Amino acid sequence: MKREGIVKWFKEEKGYGRIMLDGEDGNLVFVHFSSISPNEEVFPNEFRYLKQGQKVSFDLIENPNSPDQKQVAENVIIITE
Repeated sequence: MKREGIVKWFKEEKGYGRIMLDGEDGNLVFVHFSSISPNEEVFPNEFRYLKQGQKVSFDLIENPNSPDQKQVAENVIIITE
């Protein structure tokens, strides 16, 4: 099921960040650069990243093997800059 959120922060040099699920600051989801859908128009050099404040849609995946990252975003698509 597709969900929506707003990028709280993303560290380009590390390749990961957090998305506020449904725009709620207390409900954060982990995102890795490899989970961002490739898009030649947005990422012509294939270096994928997100910017703070972008609205995104994604698949919410449960991650029971990690105590810190219980939910992760997959198939992330940028909706608005």
